[in-house]
Amino acid sequence: MAAPVFSSPSLPATLDGAQQRIRELEQQLLESSAATATAQTRLHLLINQLQEGVALLDEAGTLLLINDQACQLWGMPLPASQWVGHSSRAIQQRFRKAVAHPEAFAERLHQLLVDRQPAYNELVELKDGRLLERDFLPMQEAPGAPEHLLVCLRDVTERQRLHQQLQSIASIPGQNPNPILRVDLHGELIYTNQSADSLYAALCPEEQQQLLAAARQIAAAALAEGTEQKMDLAIARGHFASFVVPLPESGFANIYLVNITARVQAEQAMLRAKEEAEAAVKARENFLANMSHEIRTPMNGVLGMAAQLSKTQLDSRQREWLGIIRSSGQHLLTIINDVLDMAKITSGKLEMEQTPFNLCDSFAQALQPLIHQATEKGLVVAGTPLRNSCSYPWVLGDPYRLNQILLNLVSNAIKFTEPGGRIIVIAREVASTDTSLTVEVTVEDTGIGIDAAQQERIFEGFTQAYADTTRRFGGTGLGLSISRALVEQYGGKLRLQSEVGRGSTFSFTLTLPRAHAAPAPVAPVAFDSGILRGRRALLFEDNEINREVARLLLEEWGMHVDEAENGLIGLDLYRQRAYDIVLMDIQMPGMSGLEATAAIRQLPDAAKANVPILALTANAFRADNEQYLAAGMNACLTKPFEEEKLYQQLKQLLEKAAPPAAYNLEKLRALAHGREAFVIKIIRSFLANIPASLAQLEAAATAGNWEQVASLVHHIKPNLEALGIPDVAEVVSQLEQPETALQAEPSRLVARLVAKLQRALQELPRELPAA
Repeated sequence: MAAPVFSSPSLPATLDGAQQRIRELEQQLLESSAATATAQTRLHLLINQLQEGVALLDEAGTLLLINDQACQLWGMPLPASQWVGHSSRAIQQRFRKAVAHPEAFAERLHQLLVDRQPAYNELVELKDGRLLERDFLPMQEAPGAPEHLLVCLRDVTERQRLHQQLQSIASIPGQNPNPILRVDLHGELIYTNQSADSLYAALCPEEQQQLLAAARQIAAAALAEGTEQKMDLAIARGHFASFVVPLPESGFANIYLVNITARVQAEQAMLRAKEEAEAAVKARENFLANMSHEIRTPMNGVLGMAAQLSKTQLDSRQREWLGIIRSSGQHLLTIINDVLDMAKITSGKLEMEQTPFNLCDSFAQALQPLIHQATEKGLVVAGTPLRNSCSYPWVLGDPYRLNQILLNLVSNAIKFTEPGGRIIVIAREVASTDTSLTVEVTVEDTGIGIDAAQQERIFEGFTQAYADTTRRFGGTGLGLSISRALVEQYGGKLRLQSEVGRGSTFSFTLTLPRAHAAPAPVAPVAFDSGILRGRRALLFEDNEINREVARLLLEEWGMHVDEAENGLIGLDLYRQRAYDIVLMDIQMPGMSGLEATAAIRQLPDAAKANVPILALTANAFRADNEQYLAAGMNACLTKPFEEEKLYQQLKQLLEKAAPPAAYNLEKLRALAHGREAFVIKIIRSFLANIPASLAQLEAAATAGNWEQVASLVHHIKPNLEALGIPDVAEVVSQLEQPETALQAEPSRLVARLVAKLQRALQELPRELPAA
């Protein structure tokens, strides 16, 4: 018989197993609940760390999940967990209060919940001005599972503001009427605005390539240097100013073009006009300079010979005639000086000295001859001298030019006032400070007067009030023009009051800086001190009469004189003989004084090359004198010259003509640190070795072996520097480079260096101790 299915002994075992299983399941449930709680905690922490707002809704629209950021974006109270389980319809009421357009917001939200289609980056504008961006993402955990809806929110207010700014900025190039190009690091054109496209289209293919090449070049330079660049470009028949802004971090450079064609054309027109004006001024200056030369050259002969004639025995009648010759010559000289002054004024080249002088004494001395002249004409002269009102008359200025104003006004008064008339000159101080003196000068006459319609005209150059003035009274009509220009140069104004038949009154007010009183003048003595006796001079002068005038003066002072009628003859004489001084005319046929001076200064013999040269010129412009000094002349004297001025110039030049030192041991002694034996050793080495080096140097130069010359010069260069041989650095530099020396007459350079070293060899032995 079969055993029963259930037997009582196995029942307890089955119950025990079931209870054990129950306990295991309960434990698993507890562990699963704990894991779930942990996962929920982690999920809560995670979603609250997100920068975006996140919300999860189920299929019925119930809120399953929301983080703190979402609540903050919508303005909902925290914590976010309190909203879990609420219906989306209930929460929408809060949303409608926050958004700027509630109806449109509600309609779009309903559509999204019904359609269940993804939507990204939709913008929601809030009433407080913020802008939110939201995403709708339908989600299913598994096929057939309920569909959830994930909503993501971001505050894009600042980003949108920046985006709008960038859009605005980006639209500027397109709207700019000027061409704009962008070139990348590889030279590729990556952007052009409409104006640039129009410019490009208007060019022919060759011009287009030129534009692109220029754009690449200036962009590359700006990117390489990292700095903005500015450059003017000629494109086709137009002109553009280019401004290049490098943006290396962005990988490109912007080129901004501005059309400056009209400006360039205007500047060019002003430059073709300026050149013409300058050419006209230059032509006038050249004409006046030539006229000055042509007049002054014979005037030097006239006045010079008159001066020599005055030293001879003459009867009274002959002396009268001689006085007329000298007076007429001085008058002619005054006229040419007036013409030159007017030319200087119109060209802005009028020279004004700045020297301390006594204004009271200067005015009084200037007026004295005119007072005598007026008295001889039968005029009554009265007035008030400046010294009556001025306690401290020392000022800084140009006494010659200030006197010129006064002399012109008083001379005019004398000229236009008939005998029996009256002239009144008043000078007075009107203001005074610690640093300046202001004076007023008035010149009144009872002459012919000037019609009101002509009063401004008389201040114009080469103009007089009436057509017959020159015939009746003489003159050039320049005096008042010059006077007004001089007064204005000092910051004043020349004033006139006049009435026909009742005379004229000219006046001006000047403010001059004060100066310390100059030392009292030394009592005059005979200027011929005998220092020129026995000295030998070479005179370059093409005018025979002027040579005679100069020779008579120089021989009178005991000098030996050789004459040369042009530059070439003079140079031949100079090479053959030794001279203490040279008197050099400027304009000579064949070779000018400037060319002759340059040739003398380049002679290899240092003593000959450094002879004092005095320019005797008939040109009276200061710029000319500056040119002569720059060319190597030591001083200038304008013809016709006074005897004393010529003597003083010669004396000063000869006193300064002591030969320069052939060496300088300061550097060597500094290196020796007080060890004189070291200095003596270097000098003995120089004296022993340099003669042989010089012989080799001259031999190499004679053979034309300039490579060997360069090597020898380089070898002795340290000795030259140690002993301070002067004026050889440039020569050494040129000879060390054969290709450079060949362009600068290397034989002449070698001769000059050899002469310097031979002189040092002659003079250095005196530095050695006595045997």
